[in-house]
Amino acid sequence: AVVSTQSTGTEESLTPYIEPRYHPPEEEICYGPASWLWDYLRRSKMSGFFLPLSGGIDSASVALIVSSMCHMIVYAVEQDQDNQVLRDIRSLTRLPNYTPTDPAELCEKLFVTCYMGTENSSGETQSRAAALARDIGTYHINVNIDSIIQSILAVFSLFTGKTPKFKAHGGSQVENMALQNIQARARMVTGYLFAQLINWSRGKTGSLLVLSSSNVDESLLGYMTKYDCSSGDLNPIGSICKSDLRHFVLHCKEMFGFPSIDGFISAVPTAELEPITENYTQTDEEDMGLTYDELNDIGRIRKIDRCGPFFMYKRLSCMWEMPPKELGEKVKLFFQKYAINRHKSCVVTPAYLCEQYSPDDNRYDLRPFLYNPKWDVQFREIDNTIKCGVLAKQHTAPSTTTIDTLAMKK
Repeated sequence: AVVSTQSTGTEESLTPYIEPRYHPPEEEICYGPASWLWDYLRRSKMSGFFLPLSGGIDSASVALIVSSMCHMIVYAVEQDQDNQVLRDIRSLTRLPNYTPTDPAELCEKLFVTCYMGTENSSGETQSRAAALARDIGTYHINVNIDSIIQSILAVFSLFTGKTPKFKAHGGSQVENMALQNIQARARMVTGYLFAQLINWSRGKTGSLLVLSSSNVDESLLGYMTKYDCSSGDLNPIGSICKSDLRHFVLHCKEMFGFPSIDGFISAVPTAELEPITENYTQTDEEDMGLTYDELNDIGRIRKIDRCGPFFMYKRLSCMWEMPPKELGEKVKLFFQKYAINRHKSCVVTPAYLCEQYSPDDNRYDLRPFLYNPKWDVQFREIDNTIKCGVLAKQHTAPSTTTIDTLAMKK
């Protein structure tokens, strides 16, 4: 189309019409966080990314997002007429004549993955991590950190004269949790050491940005060790739920054709921080007391619909087919853990924000972060409702004078 400009008396052509296209969630995860990582990397002038690759679906998702970034860069170099992307890549890699043509080759230059195993790690997670690293093309290393953990415990035993044990070996719950946490925190410290020095050890220059891999559901519930591999410089999946990550991984299988992805899809999520015995294997959902799908529903109702414990219970009673008492216990469990672990949400790694129900943004939210984990008024109303056998059949939108808000004002 041609239009006339009265002020200048000239004719100008309109730009061609572009049909809008809305990406499904799995494509948004593929392109959005990848673009975010690339923008941060080129602005920070760092040399790439470092990721603790555990063999689970969360860290695998982060690795696949970086792979998507490399695919997008190679495509952009081919399409970029002013060569800005090419100049950025040559600056980051410190290779003035380098032109990326293969995403896997570029990945090896920008991306380091590391499996940090312990005596509680399984061969399955180790092999899954290595297989995915090969498919993507990362520079992958395998490190056993048992000696680091034993050195720290030796200092404690020397000072106190006591040696903590896992619950499976006769220890208490306090001992069991401390032994899990020291493994997780040792990974964070080791990861940062390698991120700063791995390029130097390879005869290259520059240091790497550390990527963390905790999803939004775990961050909301506090199901993570403070200052473990959930701590990093950037978290591409910090506002993405587990169910969307599963769809994203399946999308990557179709898009990239990596055969290693099958192992992640079928794997049961586990932290692998406790010894495996004949009668016990640690799993995430058993530890949390909630499934990831349940956390997804709870997270959306809490943040988007602004429901506290009582109205959360009433809303879920219309959504979940579950005995009232069991439903009440799940709602209480979530809000107790949510309140107790609020301190963790104040130090979550900066994330790519793409969900309305992500953990509160502590950079702008200046409300007190500590809640009463007893939730006396709300939990009492849940119990009374269960006893009376009165369940909400239809949704009633909570107002500013609901039980939840009145209790919070008290």
